[in-house]
Amino acid sequence: MDVIGFVKKDYLLVISAVLALISLFLVPFDTIKTYNYDRILETICTLLIFLLIVAGLKECNALNKLAHKAVTNIRTTRALCLALILLPFFCAMFFSNDVALLTFVPLSITMLTMAGLKGTIIIVVVLQTVAANVGSYLTPFGNPHNLYIFNFMDHYGFTLWEYEATLIPIVVVGAIVLIAIAMMIKNKPLTAELEEDIELKDRKILIAICILFVIAIVTVLDLIPFYITLAVIVLAFLVMMPRVFTKVNYSILFIFFFLFLFANGLTNMSEVHSLITDLMEWDPMLTTVLVSQFTSNVPSTILLQPFTDDWAAVLVGADIGGFGTPIASMASIISIKLYLQEEDSSIKQYLKVFFAVNLVMLVVLIPTYYIFCV
Repeated sequence: MDVIGFVKKDYLLVISAVLALISLFLVPFDTIKTYNYDRILETICTLLIFLLIVAGLKECNALNKLAHKAVTNIRTTRALCLALILLPFFCAMFFSNDVALLTFVPLSITMLTMAGLKGTIIIVVVLQTVAANVGSYLTPFGNPHNLYIFNFMDHYGFTLWEYEATLIPIVVVGAIVLIAIAMMIKNKPLTAELEEDIELKDRKILIAICILFVIAIVTVLDLIPFYITLAVIVLAFLVMMPRVFTKVNYSILFIFFFLFLFANGLTNMSEVHSLITDLMEWDPMLTTVLVSQFTSNVPSTILLQPFTDDWAAVLVGADIGGFGTPIASMASIISIKLYLQEEDSSIKQYLKVFFAVNLVMLVVLIPTYYIFCV
């Protein structure tokens, strides 16, 4: 692949690497050595664990099988669209929002085309993006910034229940709004036949992967040291499915580390430090939402977390901040890229629907935080 092709394919990786490199020249090397690398290392290793597991499940056709089962016996267009929208909502809780969209958006576009519903592709993909984001809020491993904050459990002293109680109102209200918008899709009988049944592959390996998945969840809950689980899972896949290592998108891990370097570099600049301190003293949740609109919610979390003891404000702010501009969440960028690969795609029409839906989510979820989460 040439340089231009690589930049186009992994432009987020390139941008984050450039930002990290610039930040290394902004602060003394002695300061760079003092960064808290333990936290970022734990987060990256945990992400790798789940990326390997999801890649294994996809190799076994487990996620495609799940999608096919969800739309079996559906007889109306609205029910089909709703099923396709809710798939990433529930799957993002366990496999992350990015993975849910990478799996189900292409599958949904294919199914809607086969069903003669190309006119609903834009609204379904936009709502799938919303669904994946909202669903991912509920678990610590649903998205990278949630996992990053959760790894500070001992630092902030919150419990798993306090963590979940903070996010449940956002998830519930977000799901209600999501379903309400989906119910506006025109309903009529579904006449076209969808693709034939999908067969699972490597059933014994699939069972083993499911066991590894349970171990990974236990690890996130801090019941098993992450480095032990990482070693076990890497060894297990090397033995039973070595090809899975070629299916993992490692760029997300490097992006996370580069953004960590960049955020720490910024916060060690006195002018930036002073500005962020003032903004976080004003309103940490709204500040996180606003910063996310321009930097994406992952770097905003890494950047703003050190400036407040209100972990819940940064957590919810990063989650809500994923709505708004297309760059507010990596999930939104993924969906746009997948949609634009289709023939007759219209970025103008897509963005029109995207901004309308995202504005509704912001208008509803920001007050939800102040009513139920403060």
